[in-house]
Amino acid sequence: MLALWGRVSVEPAIVLRVENLRTWFPVKTGLFKPVSYVKAVDGVSFSIHRGEALAIVGESGCGKTTLGRTTLRVLEPISGKIYFHEKEITHSREEELKEFRRKTAMIFQDPYSSLNPAFNVYRILEEPLIINGIRKKEERTELIYKALEEVKLNPVELFASKYPHMLSGGQRQRVAIARALILKPEYVVADEPVSMLDASVRAEILYLLNELKNRHQIAFMYITHDLATAKYLCKRTAIMYAGKIVEVGPTKEIISNPRHPYTKALIEALPDPDPSNRFRRIKVVPGEPPNLLNPPPGCRFSPRCPYAKDICREREPELEEGPPGHYTACFLKDEI
Repeated sequence: MLALWGRVSVEPAIVLRVENLRTWFPVKTGLFKPVSYVKAVDGVSFSIHRGEALAIVGESGCGKTTLGRTTLRVLEPISGKIYFHEKEITHSREEELKEFRRKTAMIFQDPYSSLNPAFNVYRILEEPLIINGIRKKEERTELIYKALEEVKLNPVELFASKYPHMLSGGQRQRVAIARALILKPEYVVADEPVSMLDASVRAEILYLLNELKNRHQIAFMYITHDLATAKYLCKRTAIMYAGKIVEVGPTKEIISNPRHPYTKALIEALPDPDPSNRFRRIKVVPGEPPNLLNPPPGCRFSPRCPYAKDICREREPELEEGPPGHYTACFLKDEI
């Protein structure tokens, strides 16, 4: 709590908090061999405040989606803790999660497969209302039309009667967003919601998500592999690699001052919008991500890191604070 010009500024409440979360998937490698585990999420901790969007950034297979689904209790973690409004829900039984389910939602990556093609838009948006016990038809209709207005699908009566195949990709994603927000959730996982859309439509959807986040003070986890979109939507970003968060901090600070070599490599791989740099060679991270069934010892990025030393291959670095609020798991962060 900080006193500013005679007034008291209170930090928004923490909506979601996870501690040392691990989600491993068992794999049977042979008839007489012990069960091995794919360590998709392996010791992750963070928190998201009310009205905040936290970006989870990393390449495919790093565990981003598994992390998001675990925080929604779609997947069961093997260890660690999940708190929703400071109430632990890590291993709560399904009947105990009814209120939590109502207050959380997910926006999926693919707007073409996330909507039931046999339902029109009205029925798609009506389903979560029926499931959650809103019995009056008039009340459901009012909520559906209001949700369509919020995602800018007007006239609402016309769009409510359409089927998914009659909509464009951007319109389908707006319907998916309306479905996720129709019950006024407090925490939403947006799993690469613009990656399958045209560039012009991406900007519209990002603007819409930002507007809805601010209007309803929703806590967002924004999963992406694109730091450019994270910069627009999120004030704070966590970089994820091979099941672990390797850097987290203010988005602008991470982009302007990356302290982990993997973050630096992701930024160097971004296309440059400056026409004068159109012939700049895009740098690609060498090598392949590690096998999460048997990750390398020490720092998991060390086999691909151009700065790696013996200590990187022997010990696992912990997240340590450098600039205020900027944490990095790297022994060589100050040298880099």
